[in-house]
Amino acid sequence: MFKFIESIGDKTIKSLESLFEALKFTSICLIHMVQPSSYNPAMRMVLTKQIYFTAVGIIPIFTMMAILFGSVIIGVVIALATEYGLTDKIGSIIITFVIDEFAPFFTALLISLRSGAAVNTEIAVMKVNKELNTLEEYKIDIINYLFLPRIISGMISVTSLSILFAIIMLSSGYLFTLFYMNMDFHTYKQLLIHSIEVSDLVILLLKSMAFGFVTMLIPIYSGLNTASSYTAIPISVLNGMVKLFIALFFIEVLSLLLQSI
Repeated sequence: MFKFIESIGDKTIKSLESLFEALKFTSICLIHMVQPSSYNPAMRMVLTKQIYFTAVGIIPIFTMMAILFGSVIIGVVIALATEYGLTDKIGSIIITFVIDEFAPFFTALLISLRSGAAVNTEIAVMKVNKELNTLEEYKIDIINYLFLPRIISGMISVTSLSILFAIIMLSSGYLFTLFYMNMDFHTYKQLLIHSIEVSDLVILLLKSMAFGFVTMLIPIYSGLNTASSYTAIPISVLNGMVKLFIALFFIEVLSLLLQSI
């Protein structure tokens, strides 16, 4: 009985210690993010490359998926709204679903699978190969040089791609309204314009930035905690992805709760 209680206590202490270390690492990254000295030429060069790899390289497949999801999902939303007699609220339903919820969340999931896992692997390999120690020996600030560009690129990429996804999705959704409801483009455009509010744009920006932050922060932190063996790298990536998906769902649920207040 005492051993069982002792094991629970040990696990609780270790969990609290892990949480404290994670919060400490997060606070350090945030402090570096607001310091002008962090944005030196080397950091800006890495940031530019990271934005290209994270956001620009994914645009072709991202656009195709946005068109596909836009025409299908908005079509389903319009069909259900029509079936339940909510035709007069179609505009607000589309705006809320696309801008407030689907666009930022789907974009964050896609970036997590593509770039989050890659960053986790990259940092884990550098940790195992002692490359991080080498950079520190040469007095290179690894937070400014390695971590900060990836975190900021994640925030910029998720936010910009979420906006792009919402625009493409709303535009492609017109195809369904044209064939299903025989609605002309001007009517569809006015329907969306009259339904969108400033709060929808604020939610999109804040949620996308939060998603982008954790999309890079958690994989980086997971990579830093990799054990000193190559066999530990896949485990690190798996643990990082699980924690990242939990964080994304937590942000989504928290956003829904705040919007309902």
